[in-house]
Amino acid sequence: MTSDNSNNNSNDNNSNDTRQTAMLIFRDEGVDWAKLAADGRSKALFQKLVDWAADLKRRGVYAGVEALAQSGKTVRRKGAGLVIDGPFAEGREAVLGFFFVRVNDIDEACAIAGESPHAEVGGATEVRMLGTFPKP
Repeated sequence: MTSDNSNNNSNDNNSNDTRQTAMLIFRDEGVDWAKLAADGRSKALFQKLVDWAADLKRRGVYAGVEALAQSGKTVRRKGAGLVIDGPFAEGREAVLGFFFVRVNDIDEACAIAGESPHAEVGGATEVRMLGTFPKP
């Protein structure tokens, strides 16, 4: 699964499209990955995610998807210097990846998040509407 360049709030293909982009952020919280692997269900879950993405495309709401590597860094400014470490997120805060979907409102985005295979195995999904930065 790869993202395309349509994950912004404007839709270049149809200027009459009034939908907004929402980000579905899949969190590690609530999923027993060891049990899924032991039961041999990890590959089936991934295939369900691929199939779900294809269904979202068919329905015209898919706008992109990305996975995140398990490791990364956290950058903080401390006085005149930078501190680079981590990440030290608690397990319940770890982000696995995210989907972008085109929706009319946050309620529609939440309904789509509830359909995800990640939700079927107890995963938590944060739903956020993309905003816009104020013009300088």
